[in-house]
Amino acid sequence: MKKDSLKSVIVLAVICLVIAALMAVINGVTAPVIDEANAKAEKEALFLVIDGAEDFEQVETDGLPESVVAVYSEVSGKGYAVMLNAKGYDSSNPMVIAVGIDNDGKLTKCHVVSCSGETSGIGTKVSGEDFLNLFEGADEKLEGVDAISGATISSSAFIDAVKDAFQAYEIAKEAA
Repeated sequence: MKKDSLKSVIVLAVICLVIAALMAVINGVTAPVIDEANAKAEKEALFLVIDGAEDFEQVETDGLPESVVAVYSEVSGKGYAVMLNAKGYDSSNPMVIAVGIDNDGKLTKCHVVSCSGETSGIGTKVSGEDFLNLFEGADEKLEGVDAISGATISSSAFIDAVKDAFQAYEIAKEAA
């Protein structure tokens, strides 16, 4: 009986090792493809938040809020685009947001690149036109922008991220 038990344990251990090795190989193959798709989606988002943008250059600066991933200057001087990770309902899977701010300090547009960690049908309302349109033309005071009833965690996190975008905008302007 002991010999059969030991044999079973060895077989299961080998199976686990083979599966783990296969998963590592699959991850090695798919990770670059996923990273490339994410980078493409983020680049497209920059063009969505600044109308008529030609291209963007990343602004290298220190002291940015924690949620800010990167700040970009539009090369023809139309403003700045800020990429952010907002920790909403599922803080381990943040919302990825792009925010455009013109040279007058007004929001051009906000775009949700990803909000898969938010509650479907409720938290994902932050990606809806009704909510995003509240931000267009707003300044750093964000007057008239309120959290979505029933989705306050997601929408409050989104609003906080937009406030961080304004801080990043001011820092980037000083660095330019």
